[in-house]
Amino acid sequence: MVANFFIALVLFFIQPTFIVGLIFAVWTSYRRINHERSNHRVAIYNTLYEIKNYLLVGLLFGAVGSILLTIIGIPVTMDWIIIYQIIAIVSLVFGYRFIHPLFTFSISSLILLGLSFVLSKDDFSFIPNTWYHPLSQGDFNGLALYRNIFFILIFLLVVSIFTIKRKSDRHLSARFLKTKRGKKIAKYPIKLFWVLPLLLIIPGESFQALFSWWPVFSIGNEQYTFFWLPILMGLQFTVQSQIPKEAISKLAKDLMILTGIALIIAISSIWVPYAPIAGFIFLIVGGSIVLYRHRKRERNWNFLFGPAENGIKIIGIRPGTPAEKMDLKVGDTIIDCNNLTIETETDFYQALSKNSVYCHLKIRGLDGELRLTETAIYADSPHEIGVVILEK
Repeated sequence: MVANFFIALVLFFIQPTFIVGLIFAVWTSYRRINHERSNHRVAIYNTLYEIKNYLLVGLLFGAVGSILLTIIGIPVTMDWIIIYQIIAIVSLVFGYRFIHPLFTFSISSLILLGLSFVLSKDDFSFIPNTWYHPLSQGDFNGLALYRNIFFILIFLLVVSIFTIKRKSDRHLSARFLKTKRGKKIAKYPIKLFWVLPLLLIIPGESFQALFSWWPVFSIGNEQYTFFWLPILMGLQFTVQSQIPKEAISKLAKDLMILTGIALIIAISSIWVPYAPIAGFIFLIVGGSIVLYRHRKRERNWNFLFGPAENGIKIIGIRPGTPAEKMDLKVGDTIIDCNNLTIETETDFYQALSKNSVYCHLKIRGLDGELRLTETAIYADSPHEIGVVILEK
């Protein structure tokens, strides 16, 4: 069993899903840095945090999920894993919007179901019957397989909601659009993407049909093996008309409602064998509705990140700078600096020069409330407190 575990762990890193996902994370990171340097004259976030998130965010929940699945004993089959990896890679072509398990798990399961009916009607003798005909593999497949996948999907939904609420409003990087009047408006594409390593139990017969050399272990009269599956997790949406934290909270609430209904469907599968099949269809439709509701909220409300009538609008905060220490927020408006009224970016830098070691600001938040904040600034860089300003 120990040998199975470590062999599966090594092969985890050479699976196409993991490698393609890593390539996309690297590409996204460098593309974002180049965009920030081109449009803001400086990279707001110099670190390649997308790569760090991809590799590390899912580790804890992957460990928890792996332990739970191993203890409870929820097997899946290799045919579903192959189809999932294909669907996950194809989904990345459309960005991170549809890489969420809501879509990839559900679509993979429905495709497998469709293939099982198609292949059962025709004799494809070149396809190993033991692993490609899911409805003929006994207790591990058929409706039991889809129920197992559905329960795993619910766990991933809970994980994604927690991660979205905790991570989405970090590393906000502005993009620009222009209104009909020609005013420049900032918007914030939020792209969450990480890999969750999940240790799955595979029936030995179906797995060895593909890899005869793969070691297996026995429990009673049944044979099993371990397999580390890199599950790509992510979501993509844009915030331009709402406070990011509030927009994320609404999106997470919609996903929680979806998860609650999915849980009811999963429980009902104890008495209604076909409930998971209906559940996959429901989650695809429901996930699309959740994203549509978010877009509708963004379109119906006024832009929050446009030029300020009085003062200058903050559209970015560089980490580890005085601006972060002063708890400045994206969307705040600087209306006074060192007791000088601010109307333009030039006014702001001239006011900063008034005191090269200390900065005192009057801020108007997105809620309209005024507040005062102050901090020491870098003596060797009096003009740099770490804010990115929307040019009027």
